[in-house]
Amino acid sequence: MTSQCPKCHSDILDDSRFCSKCGTPIHATEEEMEAFTRTLATPSVGASLGSLLAGKYRVLEEVGHGGMGVVYKAEDMKLKRIVAIKFLPRELSMNPEARERFIQEARTAAALSHPNICTIHEVDESVDKPFIVMEYVEGENLREKIKKGPLPIGEALDITIQAADGLEKAHQRGVVHRDVKSANIMVTGSGQAKIMDFGLAKLRGGSAFTKEGTTLGTIAYMSPEQARGDKVDARTDIWSLGIVLYELASGNLPFRGDLESAVIHNIIHEEPTPLRAIVSKVPEEFERIIRRALRKKVEDRYGSAADMLTDLRKLHAALEKEKAGVLNLRSFLRIIRKPLVGVPAALILIALGFLTYSTLSRQAKVRWANNVALPEITRLAYEGDYLAAFELARKAESIFRRIQGSPRLGPHLPGPYPFTQLRRAL
Repeated sequence: MTSQCPKCHSDILDDSRFCSKCGTPIHATEEEMEAFTRTLATPSVGASLGSLLAGKYRVLEEVGHGGMGVVYKAEDMKLKRIVAIKFLPRELSMNPEARERFIQEARTAAALSHPNICTIHEVDESVDKPFIVMEYVEGENLREKIKKGPLPIGEALDITIQAADGLEKAHQRGVVHRDVKSANIMVTGSGQAKIMDFGLAKLRGGSAFTKEGTTLGTIAYMSPEQARGDKVDARTDIWSLGIVLYELASGNLPFRGDLESAVIHNIIHEEPTPLRAIVSKVPEEFERIIRRALRKKVEDRYGSAADMLTDLRKLHAALEKEKAGVLNLRSFLRIIRKPLVGVPAALILIALGFLTYSTLSRQAKVRWANNVALPEITRLAYEGDYLAAFELARKAESIFRRIQGSPRLGPHLPGPYPFTQLRRAL
């Protein structure tokens, strides 16, 4: 007897535990079938702990699994470094299309070199269970961070800027990720974001492992064209990054539903709840960026990740500048509002203002005496107008005498008419 897979609708035997086409558990619990934020529900299989792979990788522990593979932490015994090893699940390893897509992930990601993209070291496809060796990223993914609550706007912008920078690099190389989501972006302890899992990536001009008319990716982050099974390009990643930015700031996904079909309907036909209705202090420009990234029509979105990156950076710089000024002003106002501090602070402020004015005034007078009066005294003396020169000299000298530590006028008077000689002459 046969039946159909609840996810891809392929024919399967009634006693099958997993779909041979997509790997979906057939007799799974409701929790296992949850797929709004996962690509596929995949059983944890791959390698036994402590085993040695390819003669040099010692498997230490399982660190996660997703729709396109199980990931282990391992030690590279030759290079003495910690790496991550990703296996294609057993249920998919027998599927030529899935296996080819898995190898494509390695080739695609290995061609990308960027601080915000996880580095691929090598791929071993000579064994029954092919695996990818990649950089081990110490940290947590954004999905885990969001579970603790929405991120501050500045931090959300910083992470999104890094992700957009990485995507722009991939798009320049003709690579569309097609599965951008919070669970696929890791953040290290130092705050560096890393895009993970190019398992669904499609290389422009290469083999199209996923044909038009099918959906592949994570439901809640799919663009309308992706949900319809239409052709996708870099602007699909821009949509998904807009979803992530919305999720970072609010803690919620913009498109939700009790069933996958309801989520897809909302993605294609409905507008999300305005972010400012959820988070009151979100800057208007922040929401404008999200709205543009989530335009239903592809041509209405940002044309490239670089365009979105420009707006994100401008907003981040403006907020940082505003934050610096506001913090200084608020700190001062908060202090002087206290009764025991307000009056002394006000007196100090007045005194500082008077001192500043007095200092600037004296400096201006000194500059006048040196730069205007002295040259004019010299000119008048040479021309024989001793009376005018004497009056000007007296004004200049009075300025120098009032300023403690300033030299007397006499030594500064150039030419054959020092101050004492000028007095005798007059």
